Amino acid sequence: MTKIRPDGFRNPYPAYSLRLPEDLTGVTLRQLAVQHRAAEEEAAGVMSGIVAALDGAHAPVTYERAVHVDALGHVNDIVLAYWLDAEAEKAWSAEHPLDSWADPDLTAKGGPIGLWTEVLRAPVDHFETSYSYDSPSWGLASRFPTALNIYHSYSGAMRDRIAAAEDGGLAGEAEPVETERVDSAGRHLVVATPANLCFIRSPQGWTHCPDEERAWFEQRVLPVYRQGVDYLTANPREAGCLSARLADLTVSNDTKVQTATLAWFLSLSHLERWTHSHPTHLAIYKSAGELIARFAPDIHVTLGHEVYVVPEGALMEYLNCHERTGLLPYFPASIRVPS
Repeated sequence: MTKIRPDGFRNPYPAYSLRLPEDLTGVTLRQLAVQHRAAEEEAAGVMSGIVAALDGAHAPVTYERAVHVDALGHVNDIVLAYWLDAEAEKAWSAEHPLDSWADPDLTAKGGPIGLWTEVLRAPVDHFETSYSYDSPSWGLASRFPTALNIYHSYSGAMRDRIAAAEDGGLAGEAEPVETERVDSAGRHLVVATPANLCFIRSPQGWTHCPDEERAWFEQRVLPVYRQGVDYLTANPREAGCLSARLADLTVSNDTKVQTATLAWFLSLSHLERWTHSHPTHLAIYKSAGELIARFAPDIHVTLGHEVYVVPEGALMEYLNCHERTGLLPYFPASIRVPS
């Protein structure tokens, strides 16, 4: 395979990726979420049951929790659960179907609770990781060690880190974004995704930094970053970003991380286009570069990502969620009839 890294390129700063075992075939990341607007007590009870189920048979190898308030003002309490055994995840999901998480009265039309789950199953050659420091413990990094990786900080570096994406591989197959209104109240809707949607989980951590670096990040970098996520949320057609959730971590394996951006793009190319050429992300690069120039080499801010390109047929489920939730506006949804 052909690498894009320019000959003689010198990385401006160190970055790290996971050192994965040779027998690892893939990873499953399933988001499990409770959505509500003014039902904190009911939502907390449902979430307690979901979390309890994660410690039983076929449990994930790790999980974390986050909360996101979406554009319509609904709170989404999210579990980010990881499996290294795809069959274990499928068995867990079969044992704990979405419509079993809550009393049916809570999720009936007019009920106070929505439930959703979005799953990605990525072969090992369909994903990559990158970290700003050598000892992360959020997400997959809680399971594997890191190693210095020279394939970063240039256009196309993500492809150099995703084996199947080299030489133009993993092209997106989804049609341009069409926003449609769906009747979702009280319904259990299922979206089957086209091939090669791209998902990114990107963390931000700064509260552990020395005072000057923390203030710099809060005042000069974080507002610019949030403007970038706001652009993605407000412009799905232009950006090719179907869902961008900037969430606060409430339970994490890494105390250096406070937030996580969880975003679905139509393809890896759409993510690359925003990353390398859109003014909002160029502004993020500029502000982060200024921080690095000011505090290098002793930088404490935590950055990085996991990027996955997902094969066709992932099933996203939404029960009594509002019509703008996740991928509902963009792909045909079928109604799941209770068994």
